[in-house]
Amino acid sequence: MEIRTYIEDLFKYLDTFESRYGEFDTEAFLQTYNGIYAVFQALRQQRDKAVEVDHYFLSKIKQSPMSSSDMRQLAIQILTTYFESEADIDGQSNKAYLYCRDLRPIKQDVTYFTDHLVPLLFREGSLNNNFRLNRFFLGEITRYTTKFGRKAHEDLSPEEFAGLSDPAKFLELMRRRQVLGEDIMSDRGSLEFHMRRIDAFTKLGGKSRLHKYYLTEWQYLSKPSRWARFKVWLGDVWGRFKGAFKSARYFRLVMTQRSAAYLWYGLIIVLFIFLAIYIPNKWQDYKEHRLQEFRDKATSQTGGMIR
Repeated sequence: MEIRTYIEDLFKYLDTFESRYGEFDTEAFLQTYNGIYAVFQALRQQRDKAVEVDHYFLSKIKQSPMSSSDMRQLAIQILTTYFESEADIDGQSNKAYLYCRDLRPIKQDVTYFTDHLVPLLFREGSLNNNFRLNRFFLGEITRYTTKFGRKAHEDLSPEEFAGLSDPAKFLELMRRRQVLGEDIMSDRGSLEFHMRRIDAFTKLGGKSRLHKYYLTEWQYLSKPSRWARFKVWLGDVWGRFKGAFKSARYFRLVMTQRSAAYLWYGLIIVLFIFLAIYIPNKWQDYKEHRLQEFRDKATSQTGGMIR
C-alpha cells in the first residue's frame, strides 16, 4: 500500500532533520507530507485501509518521543489531527490522533494549535530557522483553524490587533489573507492598509528575522517592483516544479489523486519549455546584434584611416 511508504518516508525525514540537518531536503519533505494528506478524503470510503493506515501511523509515532524536536511535534500533531478530522468518519481510525492528543498540554484542537503550536513556530531558532517550513506549518494551522474554528475577524480594529501576542498577530494576518484575499492591502479601509500607513509593520518586522520574513513576503513592509514580485513568484514556482519531479512516487500520486494538479503542472511544464526556447533565442539575437555593431564600428574606423 503506497501510503505506508509515504508515512515511512515522512519519519525518515524527521529523523534526518533531527540528526543530520545538513542532509534534510525541505521540498522533498513537503511533497511527502502532501502526498499523505492527498489520500485522506479517499480513505473516508475505504474504511479498512483507513484503520490500517491509522495503526501503522501509530506504530511509527511511538518509536520516538514527540518532544525530540519542534519539527516532529508540529508535523505529527498537525497531520494526525487532519487525519482524524477528514478521514475518520466512524471513530475506528483515530488511535494515532488520540495518542497524540494525550501528550498535549491542551486537549482542544484549535486552542492547542493557536496557544501552543503557533508560539512554538515563533520561538527563536524554531525549525532551525527554516523559513520555508515555518511558512508551511503556519499555513496548515491557519487552514485548520479557519475550517474548524472561529471565522477570521474581518473588522479587527488596530487596538484589538495591538493587544494580541506577536505569534497571534501573524496567525490572524494569515487567516485574513486566506479569507479576505492576498490583495487586502489594496483596501484602504483594511487593518493592513492602516498598519502600514502608520508604519506599525516596520516596528513589528524589526523584532525578529522571522517577523521580517513574513511581512516582506506579504509585501507589508514596502512595495517591491513588478520585476521583484515576478522573481519571487518564479522562484516559488521553480521550487515546486523541482520538488514535484524529485519523487516519482509523489508525482504519480499527484496525477492520480488530485486532478486539478494535472492542469497546474501541465501549465508549469509548458511555461518552462517556452522559457527554454525563448531565452536562448533572445540571447542569440542579442549576441548577433552586438557582433554587428562591432563590425560596423570596425568598418567605420578602418574607412576613416584609409581616407
